Amino acid sequence: MSRLSVLKASPLSIPLWLLVFVVVMMTLNLNGYLLFDHDEGAFSEATRGMFERGDFITTYLNDRVRFDKPILIYWLQAASIAVFDTDIWAFRLPSALAGILWVLAIFGFTRKVLDQPAAVAAALFASTALGVNMIAHVATADALLNMLLATTLLCMYLYSQSPSRWLLVAVYTLMALGTLTKGPVAVAIPTMVGALFFLTSGYRKEFIQAMFYIPGWILFLLIAAPWYILEYMAQGQDFIDGFFLKHNVNRFNNAMEGHDGGFLFYPMVLPFLLAPFGGLLIRILPSVKTIFTGGDTLNRFLWIWFLVVLILFSLASTKLPHYILYGVTPLIILMARYRSWLQSRILAGIFPLMFFGLLIAFPLIIPIIEARLTNPIEIATAQRAQDFFNYDFVVIAAIAGFIALTLIIWRRFSPWFSLVAIGVLQALLVWFLFVPTYSDTQQQPVWEVAMFAKELDKPIVTQSIDMPSFNVYLDKVTERRSLKPGEIGFAREDRLKKVKHEFDVLFQSGPLLIIQRPSLLNTESKAQPEQQNAN
Repeated sequence: MSRLSVLKASPLSIPLWLLVFVVVMMTLNLNGYLLFDHDEGAFSEATRGMFERGDFITTYLNDRVRFDKPILIYWLQAASIAVFDTDIWAFRLPSALAGILWVLAIFGFTRKVLDQPAAVAAALFASTALGVNMIAHVATADALLNMLLATTLLCMYLYSQSPSRWLLVAVYTLMALGTLTKGPVAVAIPTMVGALFFLTSGYRKEFIQAMFYIPGWILFLLIAAPWYILEYMAQGQDFIDGFFLKHNVNRFNNAMEGHDGGFLFYPMVLPFLLAPFGGLLIRILPSVKTIFTGGDTLNRFLWIWFLVVLILFSLASTKLPHYILYGVTPLIILMARYRSWLQSRILAGIFPLMFFGLLIAFPLIIPIIEARLTNPIEIATAQRAQDFFNYDFVVIAAIAGFIALTLIIWRRFSPWFSLVAIGVLQALLVWFLFVPTYSDTQQQPVWEVAMFAKELDKPIVTQSIDMPSFNVYLDKVTERRSLKPGEIGFAREDRLKKVKHEFDVLFQSGPLLIIQRPSLLNTESKAQPEQQNAN
């Protein structure tokens, strides 16, 4: 790909049907399932609590400061619920919009550096790939960060081919917004990718100009620095220790919350995050040799981008599947560019059939999973799952699998287009059947106890449990501590056994309870008859 061809590329012009398709895919059934603890519940409650406290600088979960992420996603969620109220979909709306912008950026870039058919294919791949589609459906910071990282790096490549101050301004603005979304990673990844690509491609002058572009750094600081300064002024060293050391340095050096895995963790996870396009991913792997053969700067840039992310997070101790999504954008563009390389329908069908096979077998897997669990909440969830994931679920999943097989063998469609059609089928099954069913098994008890507590219209205390979605449904901050006499609380059944006090159970759903500790007056009145009988 020559630098001149990028200069002559046409401007963005997306077909209306494709725009509608992307929007629909990224918002499928957005309000059709409850918030998942702990990530969705934590982000949503931290946002909702801002209004109750009147503090839009520091985020809290109940009475504890939350240093997990910077402020931008909370501000966007706050803007959404200010307009649409605290409906579940309103917390997810910023992620869905970020997902849409992410796909549109991929389309616009691919159209500019390749052609319209490749851009359409890239948009179809991005909006139907399981990982990209899923991250746009959850109320966390990940879709926003992925969109900002992707657009930062896409602008960097365009700058390498046609240096422009406006592109540099865009790069620094996007990095600043990314820093407000998740911190230093928004600068670290573009810097590493940019350095490797620019210096190995003979763009040393452009790299130096970009790195030392003073107006860009001033703009970066004007956007990103104020919140960090205000948060440090409010929280002091706790902010440094909690955010920078614990949630950035320690995540790389230590496996936090048991999220670890071997060096091959991400290569094994990746085909499923790109489902149903695992076969196409395997087919494009030979294009990695263009890193060394030279001439094709686009391929070199895309592969460097992916490999930097893969190696960086494979070396990190904390491993979560969605981290590799930072490197999915270049793979999607490569798959669109070389989509015709996939000719084998057997290879195309392997991963979709594995996916639908797992769904069909899921009810059989649940008892095996339950046998390995120790957490009472998780055990109760697995037990309920055996009722929700029933015969009807298996039948629907089997029908979907048969349709997928038909699409694969139907020679009227090219293999890559068959996979797009399967991606649509996959998304419908995930968002209208699997996720709502799983959500009910996990979150229905939280919803039910929250609705009961809301009807009581009395102060509630959270005792020995951490399920922040309860606060979102209740629409109140609850202090987390032991109950005092006469108080009403939200608790876990198994943890009450470790508490010496007695409680009255007002409502129970699964292992979750609304309880009340008897007042001292009631306790004394009960004790008096016992003393009289003893006499």
